[in-house]
Amino acid sequence: MTTRKKSGAAPCPLDLPETTDLAAVNTAEVAVIRLAAARQLGIREALDFTRMLDHRRRAIADRQLEQMMRDLEEPNEDRP
Repeated sequence: MTTRKKSGAAPCPLDLPETTDLAAVNTAEVAVIRLAAARQLGIREALDFTRMLDHRRRAIADRQLEQMMRDLEEPNEDRP
């Protein structure tokens, strides 16, 4: 993944992990914040990336909650 620096310079590579779980999303957010702090990523771009990561975090959390609810309901399906 690449993005342009705020100054319009050459793209800055974003070496973010696959966001397949909440820990990876957190790692990706930390990387974005560090890039912004080092001025390798514009503040607006960093905000956009963290918003996308927040949406990813919510999707993962929803999927985990859905699975937990299924796990709780399964034993009750055998009851009359």
